[in-house]
Parts: sequence; C-alpha cells; structure tokens
Amino acid sequence: MNTRADKWLHHVRVFKTRTLATQACAKGNVTIDGQVVKASRDLKPDDVLEVVRGDLRLRLRVVAFPPQRLGPPRVAEFCDNQTPLEWIQKASELRRERELIQPREHEMVAKPDKKQLRELRKFWEEQHAAEA
Repeated sequence: MNTRADKWLHHVRVFKTRTLATQACAKGNVTIDGQVVKASRDLKPDDVLEVVRGDLRLRLRVVAFPPQRLGPPRVAEFCDNQTPLEWIQKASELRRERELIQPREHEMVAKPDKKQLRELRKFWEEQHAAEA
C-alpha cells in the first residue's frame, strides 16, 4: 500500500493542512535523495524525505501509512524523525536572531485594549493633577 506524498505529510502532522503540504511539494521544499517530490508521488515504506519548513529542515523516514490524520502521540508509529541535531539548533538560532531584529507580529498591536486604556487614562490624570 502506497500513499501520496502530500497526504502522508499532512497525516503525520508535518503540515497543518494538505494544501500546505501540496504547496511545499510544488515549491521544491520536499525531496527524496535530492530529487524534488511532486505532491502526487506515491511513497514507499523506508523512503527518506527531507522537508524544508521555514528555517527548519526535517529528515523523515516513512515507516507506514496512516489511514487518517493522527494525533501527536501516534505519529512515531508511522514516521521516524531522523533530523540531525545540528539542523534543529541552526533553525533555533536563526529564529532567535530574527526575533531580535524584528519583533513578533502579535507584539506590534496598533490599539491598546480596554485595560491598557484605563491605565493610560489614570496615568494621564495623575500627570495633569501633578502639573496643576
């Protein structure tokens, strides 16, 4: 029994959606032995895939084919993660460097929330009372 590459990548939780898995294959971010994998390629047991996801490169061996998307505890039954520790450390360093240069989007809020507005009003009132 074989399964499409995009379907397997989605089922073993490498990508959140099957569409993202298909797009990664189309962009050339999924390879087997240095050869770009199309989304429709049938995988076989013991195939070793290299997947680039952002800064992180993963090396995964196909163990078996799950019938549907798995919960995180069961992924190890169908996928053997052979990613070298150096790749993980490098991705972590790149992520830290990027955060130093550019803060996360959710930290760049345009408007203060209700609590922050109350605190700002209280601060302004205290400042104006001190000036008077």
